[in-house]
Amino acid sequence: MKKVTVMAIAAALSVSSVFASEGEKIFKSKGCTVCHKANINTVGPSLKHISEVYKQKNGDLVAYLKGNAKAIVDPSKAAMMKNYLKPLKSLSDEQIKALADFILSH
Repeated sequence: MKKVTVMAIAAALSVSSVFASEGEKIFKSKGCTVCHKANINTVGPSLKHISEVYKQKNGDLVAYLKGNAKAIVDPSKAAMMKNYLKPLKSLSDEQIKALADFILSH
């Protein structure tokens, strides 16, 4: 039983890792790196800060990236971010989930 549980956990982590890897590619290709860095707040909040806020507030980052939820990290920049989220509309649900997984992995 323990062996099966360990294998299931390892498989889940592996799938999550693949999603995060694909999400990183999307993050870079869509130009998100211009405003968002891993651990440093610049023009936009760091990925670490975004991850912390979404985890603390039990937020739905996928819904936000799809344009179906309000900004919870920095609502004062929501209007500006709306334009930057438009290119994400061409992504599949799986790609959006991968992008969210990458951001939340910080």
